[in-house]
Amino acid sequence: MSKLSKIILLTLWALIAGGCSFNAGFNSTYLPPAGVTSKVDESVLVVMTQEEQDWVYSGNPTSFTGGASTLNVPLGDITKQIALEVFSRHFQKAELANELPEPSPYKLMVNPRVQHFEYAYNQLKNLGFAITPEVKIDLDVTFYDQSGNEMLKKTYDSGIRSGSSYMVSGAPSEKINQAIHETLYDLLDQAAKEIINQL
Repeated sequence: MSKLSKIILLTLWALIAGGCSFNAGFNSTYLPPAGVTSKVDESVLVVMTQEEQDWVYSGNPTSFTGGASTLNVPLGDITKQIALEVFSRHFQKAELANELPEPSPYKLMVNPRVQHFEYAYNQLKNLGFAITPEVKIDLDVTFYDQSGNEMLKKTYDSGIRSGSSYMVSGAPSEKINQAIHETLYDLLDQAAKEIINQL
């Protein structure tokens, strides 16, 4: 590693180890392209209270690197946006409501909610020469039938998911944000496939 590279890397580490605050938000470019799949001939209602939609996570990483920095990420909105995208890929249409309708015109309704979230800038994984963004998400998903009865209630645990390692980044929070998007997409896609198998 050249002297200049070391200086740049040390500067970056100093920045994210300092008391910085980073903001993130929904970014559709972080989602995988839609594949050609057969859709279930039904519409799905994504049900999230306004409080769930408005929830913003604010906290520090679990790693020493960046430990004094704070990430502010609207996990409620990101979960909502990705849920609508995922279920619209598997079903004819996905719509949003703040509560379960009575009576419901939808045969399937779903409430997704992040139950636990943590993140880290893992420097040790790369012997100090690069940083790997890591996230862990526990996602509670409850499916309801047309009568409002629970069909499936499950917590999907991502385990520790790693994003792409990097040496220098002017926006380390976006590396975490991308990993959040990819992880939530995978968990919601898993949930969608599981309920389809029960229909």
